[in-house]
Amino acid sequence: MSDPMTVLAMTGATTVVAAMATSAWEGTRERVVELFRRRGGERSTALRAQLDGDAELVAGESDDTDGVRDDLVRPWARRIGALLREHPETADELRALIEEVSVPPAAQEWSQHITAHAGGAAFGAQGPGSSVHVHHHRPAVGESPA
Repeated sequence: MSDPMTVLAMTGATTVVAAMATSAWEGTRERVVELFRRRGGERSTALRAQLDGDAELVAGESDDTDGVRDDLVRPWARRIGALLREHPETADELRALIEEVSVPPAAQEWSQHITAHAGGAAFGAQGPGSSVHVHHHRPAVGESPA
């Protein structure tokens, strides 16, 4: 198990990277720049450029957005971890950023096909707010069950 600051850094990194290329990005970027302000104002421009460049990578990779985000989490976890070691007082600000950044989960659509044979019954459900629809169908004479 990792120490709490490492877990916090990873959670912060995941939150920041997840916000890239979403409607929450502008506000998140500014919050991150503000979080890092203790490291020196001259670094703000470079930090903003790094954040914007990473967000462009996410936005530009339509085939593997999740893969790009996965690749970016570790470096951001290292940066945030270093910040927390140098300035442990930023932990509360980071926690607030994590709580306040609301990235809506990507729309998810699941499909599930369940078949019962020989008079059997089968039911299934997936995900939050899912429902089960039961369709009874008897094959026509001479038709084999699907």
